[in-house]
Amino acid sequence: MSFSKEIVEDALVACGRSCCICHKFCGVRIETHHLKPKHLGGDDSFENCIPLCFDCHAEVEHYNNNHPRGRKFSAGELRKHRDNWYSMVRELNTPLPRHENSVHVIQAVNGKGNMVAGRDLNIVTERVVKKTVVQTDPGGKHIENATARKIQELVKEYIDLHTAAEKDPQRAAQRIWSGIKKEFNVTTYKEIPAEKSDEAIQWLYAQIAMARPKIRRKAPERWKQSFYKPIYARANELGMSKEELYAIAQTRLELKKPVGSLKDLTQKNLEKLHHIMIGEVNKSKRGD
Repeated sequence: MSFSKEIVEDALVACGRSCCICHKFCGVRIETHHLKPKHLGGDDSFENCIPLCFDCHAEVEHYNNNHPRGRKFSAGELRKHRDNWYSMVRELNTPLPRHENSVHVIQAVNGKGNMVAGRDLNIVTERVVKKTVVQTDPGGKHIENATARKIQELVKEYIDLHTAAEKDPQRAAQRIWSGIKKEFNVTTYKEIPAEKSDEAIQWLYAQIAMARPKIRRKAPERWKQSFYKPIYARANELGMSKEELYAIAQTRLELKKPVGSLKDLTQKNLEKLHHIMIGEVNKSKRGD
């Protein structure tokens, strides 16, 4: 017997269809592995399941106890890999509040008999019931949904850059999330004060900029791609169309041929254009 359809679905959602060891997105090329093998008494529970890519699954199964070389993947290590990755996926995909300036609080309500908790929850049996209560953030003092989504997007870009640089994505994720909390003295990024929204975004852009050189030689195409989104984002900030952006690129970079796409630019010119657009945004904010 193997894992049930429901358990497999829960595991794939929990990992975001990415391998729990190498964190590579797998799509359909993913398998579920028993942490404790069935022949050693392992069951088909969610707790005993870990999603792995084909390569990592083969690596985990490959170790030969009769001719030990290297270090075998233990069930305990695999469980820690899985739990850490599930936690990071949850952090990146935490649902945002339904309303601006509100947060969700999960309440555990112990019920017995026919008690009524609040106005909308009627508990008939003795059990713990969880309900979501929306609490409004007085005065909108924390970042809004749009800023939270932007932070998630930039954190993912930071982690992707380290993955492309063949660095440990798990360590990169831990570093960037702890960095945000330390920089803004919060326990979660959603507690960043509203007035520091721009500062938080700029801080993340700076972290990404410092991470870019790691992939310039190892993954030059990925290095170029890392500039496209911030350049377009700054153009949008200035209310600039693509055609206007390309015209600026041609003029300021003193190019002989018209620019039809950012992909037409060399590494050097792409980096120059990025700095030009940062300068234009800063000038706009100063009112120059």
